[in-house]
Amino acid sequence: MATTLILAVTFVSAGCETTSNKDMGTFIGGILGGIVGSTVDDNDTRGALIGALVGGVVGRMIGDYMDESDKGRLAKTLDEAPQGQTVSWRNERSGNDFEVTPTSDYYAQGDRQCRKFDQVVYVDGRREVMEGIACKSPGSEELAIEGTAI
Repeated sequence: MATTLILAVTFVSAGCETTSNKDMGTFIGGILGGIVGSTVDDNDTRGALIGALVGGVVGRMIGDYMDESDKGRLAKTLDEAPQGQTVSWRNERSGNDFEVTPTSDYYAQGDRQCRKFDQVVYVDGRREVMEGIACKSPGSEELAIEGTAI
């Protein structure tokens, strides 16, 4: 899955110093989740609403726990790691530990390349677990990520 993770959070948060990563993650995650949810559920409004809710929760988690280097590692893992292979890293600045495992690949609506993954984040000794889906459209380098905290 040749892609580079370019989250809109990166660009928007750079210009909004008063907006927290957590708040921006919630906002962007909700938007991306709505798009992915609509796509996966054949453009149904219900899928978009569920996707927006789930995306907001996951976006908040990502914004709270992941800095730009972690987001880059996540994108690289989803791009390069074989299905079933867990990739782990530690963010020395935050002290957070990450484990990401791509679990399956599929196409949504015929042309959107998607990859399911599991992610575990250890924050201050607490284990946070998420199941996610990352999708991209043909010819695009942007990756929309949606997930569910479990």
